[in-house]
Amino acid sequence: MHDFSNLLVGLAALLAVAIVAFAHDWREEHRQRMLMRPATHRHSMRDWWMRHRH
Repeated sequence: MHDFSNLLVGLAALLAVAIVAFAHDWREEHRQRMLMRPATHRHSMRDWWMRHRH
């Protein structure tokens, strides 16, 4: 049972490292895609809230 918990901790650590490694690449790609979109889609959360509140 002790070996199984060590395996789970190792997998969790590996997953955390993978998330950190790939998050930067995803953020750069997302930023480039957002810059290529028309400016009409760039709204802040406050603008959305002001339009949709009742």
